[in-house]
Amino acid sequence: MLYAFGSNGRGQLSLGHLEDAHTPTPCLIPSLFPSAPPREIAAGGNHTVLLFPSGECFFAGDNTENQCCLSSATFPSLTSFHSLSSDYRWEHVSAGWSFTVLVDYEGKIFVSGTGQKGELGLGEKLHDALLEEIIDFSPGKVIQVASGMTHTLLLTATGDVWGWGAGRKGQLGEPAQSIVPRPRKVEVGFPVSKLDCGKDFSILVSRDNPQRMEILGNDRYQIGPSLASWSGAGILDIQASWNGVYLLEISGAIKAWGKNDRGQLPPLNLDSIAGIAVGSEHALAIAEDKTTKERKIITWGWGEHGNCGKPGGGDVIGEVFTLDISALENVRIGAGCATSFVWVEG
Repeated sequence: MLYAFGSNGRGQLSLGHLEDAHTPTPCLIPSLFPSAPPREIAAGGNHTVLLFPSGECFFAGDNTENQCCLSSATFPSLTSFHSLSSDYRWEHVSAGWSFTVLVDYEGKIFVSGTGQKGELGLGEKLHDALLEEIIDFSPGKVIQVASGMTHTLLLTATGDVWGWGAGRKGQLGEPAQSIVPRPRKVEVGFPVSKLDCGKDFSILVSRDNPQRMEILGNDRYQIGPSLASWSGAGILDIQASWNGVYLLEISGAIKAWGKNDRGQLPPLNLDSIAGIAVGSEHALAIAEDKTTKERKIITWGWGEHGNCGKPGGGDVIGEVFTLDISALENVRIGAGCATSFVWVEG
């Protein structure tokens, strides 16, 4: 069962209508929807992508710029999930404001959507695409792809990082360029194990020394110095919001730094966390009771569109809100631009 809540003005929650949902609501799914949980949930400005272990992709939401990889003339607006009919099996996916990046099992990179800041990686003169391959680019085995609002990073098995899109703030490394129209290697001085994209910055973690992390780009909230002083035992996951960084430690504790005017940062001493999903200015987490091992799904942060799951909507500041969903063992969570998703068995 897939639940969604939050902003839905373009049908990105797959609820069959265009109204926001303030509480978790079952999504409309096609008859051939996979029964296994999605491997990746990517959410752009107004569109959503689900990638399943089978290599199948399903899209919902705004497709006026082909960001759902379908003909906009045929599908001007998607209010329920549609499958991407293709001979390809997809391995990784990311979503920016109005574009989507897909990596197939052969390592080919495809883009769909629009962007005036190099978001498609197809060159200076190409600003629109419908599932088009980035040719003459073979980075090797890709293990992660991440997109911010207008830039994208690829991580390879060798620890190399490639990026394209908006780079004026230095989010794609040096030299800082307003537009990086084709994939460019990002030089950071160490092999990378994990990465993510904020609104106009990037976060990278060293493969050889997890305590070594680097912020590229706009660091207006001085996240870099806080990361430099972190001394945890290890990292399970690291994710970025538009203006923050969230670090899930092996211990199950969350450390976060960045903008906090709407409660975006979690309460202090939040621990026993098994997974996180960070959206534009809110977050979800899978919390486990230390004694009973019972799991629950919690949210916090900016919730104007109902994306924190509170009846009536609203921000969750200085505390967490517990969703009324039974969190079984096989649970997945996702978050995007004021959108939230929960997959549970049953």
